[in-house]
Amino acid sequence: MTHPYQCITICKPDADNQSNWILFGACGPHIVTQSSSGAVSVWPPKKEKVSVNDQETELQEPPSKKVKLLETAEELPNVTKLAVSRDNQHLVAATAEDKSIRVFHINRTGHLELLNQRPMPKRPCAVIFSPDNSTILCADKFGDVYALPLLVSPDESEAVPPLGQKKDETSQKPFKPAATSLTVHSGRNRKVLEDQMKQSKQQPKTKEPMRFKHEILLGHVSMLTDILFATINAQDPTAKARNYLLTADRDEHIRISRGPPQSHIIEGFCQGHKEFVSKLCLTKPRILISGGGDDYLFVWDWLNCSLLEKISIKEPVLDFFKEHPQHDKRPEDHQQEFKVAVCGLWAIPTETSKKNEGLLVACEGIPALFYFQMGREPNASKLCHTIPLLGNPLDLALLRLPSNEYLIFLSIDHVHEPGSTTAVRLEADIPSRLQIFSVNTNGDVKSACQLDDGLQWFSRQAPTSGTGEAEVEDRGDIKVGAQRVVKDEKIIRDMLYGVENLRKRAEAEE
Repeated sequence: MTHPYQCITICKPDADNQSNWILFGACGPHIVTQSSSGAVSVWPPKKEKVSVNDQETELQEPPSKKVKLLETAEELPNVTKLAVSRDNQHLVAATAEDKSIRVFHINRTGHLELLNQRPMPKRPCAVIFSPDNSTILCADKFGDVYALPLLVSPDESEAVPPLGQKKDETSQKPFKPAATSLTVHSGRNRKVLEDQMKQSKQQPKTKEPMRFKHEILLGHVSMLTDILFATINAQDPTAKARNYLLTADRDEHIRISRGPPQSHIIEGFCQGHKEFVSKLCLTKPRILISGGGDDYLFVWDWLNCSLLEKISIKEPVLDFFKEHPQHDKRPEDHQQEFKVAVCGLWAIPTETSKKNEGLLVACEGIPALFYFQMGREPNASKLCHTIPLLGNPLDLALLRLPSNEYLIFLSIDHVHEPGSTTAVRLEADIPSRLQIFSVNTNGDVKSACQLDDGLQWFSRQAPTSGTGEAEVEDRGDIKVGAQRVVKDEKIIRDMLYGVENLRKRAEAEE
């Protein structure tokens, strides 16, 4: 069984030809790409096979060199976030196990060139670009936001370990107590000495400092979940625009901070959530949508920190269950306790002031996409479409066409049953990993099945994590070897579904 795409994104690398696009998908530790012209690639590229003569030569080499050659794809860290620069020239990937940020250059055929890799002190949870594409803003699970230059100097790149090589931990002198078993005689002192020796063995080594240029912008006391960069143009044409950082955390906070270099200055908080905030989205420069563990989406005038509207998301989910009872996996004795967890918010802009912006909402473990039309006045927003899906949505990428219509590329969980985050599908019921829809200027949504044939490799055949290998031939075709069977479903589940885990339990609060 192939690995789902835990995150996807899309870009237009050719400014002279806006009809060309490249789709990126994070498939375990791999980044799979396919362009509108049909060109495909996989990063990291497959290692060359070793011939019989090479194997004989290897036997004469030191064992240390053989270890590097035998490194497998399973040792690579899983990709958790993808972000494309606003000029569509660079891709940034955040990885989990090594807590690193990788920067790639995107060529016009979609092939990725790794430019640099930088390990962060904590696992990144959100990655965005500054408006000028020169800086990466990285939020981590510890509550800090860092600013990193997109490109690094040669000296800095030498200080960063290459792919697959673990960074050496700073050496530390072992703890040695002044007393020994020969100088301690009482039972109480002997016990203290034993405890000291145990603690010295468990004492972690000092962490290595960040050896590259970086700047810490701000910090939360709680786990960060999302970050946005917003720009407000001044009413006075001669004045400069002002930048802001909008950050959300597990403790129901939405903080409004000034943009760099004054991001330590807090302008205010958008308060009203009772549960965690997992996603932020700007539909207009001054209109913020937030969602998380509450039954509602919150609409804010974030510059004034004022709540404009609350939109129920729980009611559309319950209505969907009534129309599709086969997807309702709630226990009968716990249906009243059902809670939603928003895992995605995406704005669909409009080109004219006469049209209202659209908002796409995905909830964790719900096989549907909810399309809202945002109102111009408070309490005027409404649900327009509930789009049933083949599986639970994982991520979404929006592509604007020259006709001002939009294509929606949806990553689907084809491992678990629709409506469940634990039950595994039967082998005979495995759908595509990708669903595509189109949205016209009137807000009508329909399936874009005409693109399915051209994306068959990406949606069904692309290499996966583990032993699934891809062989790239000169003509550009990719042959997929034996796909990895998902043996440990829990690893997949933990990677795909983590939003509901942000909810604080009653026993934990006590």
